[in-house]
Amino acid sequence: MKKLMLLLSFMAVLMSCENAAEDMSAKADDLPANANTKAGDNPNAPISSKDPNAPSKPTEYYFAGYEVSQTKGSEKLGINITQAPDNTTYLSISGNSYVNMFGATYTYNKADGAIKVKELITTEMAGPTEAMKAEDELYNNLAKASKVVFEANQVKLLVENPAKEVMIFKKR
Repeated sequence: MKKLMLLLSFMAVLMSCENAAEDMSAKADDLPANANTKAGDNPNAPISSKDPNAPSKPTEYYFAGYEVSQTKGSEKLGINITQAPDNTTYLSISGNSYVNMFGATYTYNKADGAIKVKELITTEMAGPTEAMKAEDELYNNLAKASKVVFEANQVKLLVENPAKEVMIFKKR
């Protein structure tokens, strides 16, 4: 069941990207004038919900950053957090990181917010060195997350127990 939830959440991310996909064989001259190809940018990132021309639905949250680490977050790093209606003991998190897409399933105790990673999967594309370092940090912290705190306009993932880091995801 948990693998099915993870697969479904990962497929939802893939399908949201599929609607915006164009012919990848385009030449550089064919790209729009506002195409951004600076080093460190994620070409697969979801389009911000603030963009009125967004062809696909943006993710529900974006990674705003850490409380301790100096690694920056970005609105381009989108995530969705879902809970299966028929099984509230599992929580799925999926989205776009600095270079790749990911999906994770956690056991979840709604009473105290405790979570424990069951599975974390990612695509395996290469990217700029700095982006790959930031992505490794993100995945390591997702794997060590021990508690989720849902607030009005954000979600916090506490890393390890006792918490050594806090990951902050803001609602779009």
